[in-house]
Amino acid sequence: MIQLQTWDTSLLSLEHGAKRLIFIGDIHGCHDELVTLLAEARYNNRTDQLVFTGNLVSKGPASPAVVDFAIQEHASCVRGNHEDRMMLAYRDLNNRLVADEDRNELTSAPPGPGGPLVNSLNDESFPHGDYIDRKFAKALTTEQASYLAACPVVLDIGHVPGIGHTLAVHAGLVPGVDLENQDPMGIMNMESVDLRTHVPSRDPKGTPWFKLWNAYQSVRPKRERSTVVYGHDAKRGLQLNQYSKGLDTGCVEGGKLTAWMLTIETGQKSSQETFSVKCKDYRGLKGKGKGWDDLPYSPFKEDEHGGKGTGKIRS
Repeated sequence: MIQLQTWDTSLLSLEHGAKRLIFIGDIHGCHDELVTLLAEARYNNRTDQLVFTGNLVSKGPASPAVVDFAIQEHASCVRGNHEDRMMLAYRDLNNRLVADEDRNELTSAPPGPGGPLVNSLNDESFPHGDYIDRKFAKALTTEQASYLAACPVVLDIGHVPGIGHTLAVHAGLVPGVDLENQDPMGIMNMESVDLRTHVPSRDPKGTPWFKLWNAYQSVRPKRERSTVVYGHDAKRGLQLNQYSKGLDTGCVEGGKLTAWMLTIETGQKSSQETFSVKCKDYRGLKGKGKGWDDLPYSPFKEDEHGGKGTGKIRS
């Protein structure tokens, strides 16, 4: 797992004219919708840079195609809770491959990303996800596994004209904690933060982490403020706040797939635009169980506060 990665600043080069950064929320294997969204946005891989905010895979019908597309387009990415579980399942399958069948012990360390997987594993329940995801984990190619393993938990994009210091994560960040010291499980799973302890939680009934984040940024010196682009929170939908941009709009459940696009021009200026397309509802996909979202991540009971964003989707 890579905790923090600094973005290659050459990706913001204006060599071919205005540069566009296209951040996309949770895709969850919805490849057709991704292609449609990028067609709507008139995506051009010479001048546009894709940034996926995690959960490219799982739940939907075409996770391999989404990962292959990301590799082909040299898309930037962050590690979501489903990529994390996918890699855990991948490692679990590898562990079983190298297990000594007589002693039921490991005979050697498990191979890294892209290592061989046993083909005879049955469809018994594994602790890291349901059948459709284990099937993908078992079929991961070396290139796919390496790409997913290289997605950092935090992507530090640096200074973006018109926006300032910009970060990409899957779920959220706790304000006032250095990026290197943030809990990676919290970054990939949080929805709220306990106001007394500042401990992150998946409990949506607590104080939304982004409310605390925006309040904290607003009182910091301007040069030290950071904007976070994230996914994960389909329950609240699109959240376009001053210092946080939430892009998960529930595509895999029949909602929309959303992109937040920054057009960067000369003179340190940029403009913002939001695109979305309607998605099919894949909740009844054959072979899909409850999945990984039901795994607990709530070490503390949260304060009973709520909040809704004011962002709107442009269809």
